[in-house]
Amino acid sequence: MSNRERIARAAEEAAIAAKEKAAKPVAKKKSGSRRPSPTARMKVIWEVCDGTGKAVKSFPYPDKAQAEAEVEARSKSTGRSHILRPTKVPMDE
Repeated sequence: MSNRERIARAAEEAAIAAKEKAAKPVAKKKSGSRRPSPTARMKVIWEVCDGTGKAVKSFPYPDKAQAEAEVEARSKSTGRSHILRPTKVPMDE
């Protein structure tokens, strides 16, 4: 096989491969992020959580003292530890 034939054959194979690639639909990659869009306004609330991290009750940010009192009350009444954590949530507009 001559060099010219090899080049022509390689060009034909490349053209066929390009057609096959163009014929396949390109799947869009879904965003794996759970975060809202950067334009969404967020606020911080206090969540009282049990030992497994499940939110039991929530309080507005300025009511931290009430949230801490709730943590102490729930820990004493159930005998299990509860924690207080700040959480960002979307603002209701």
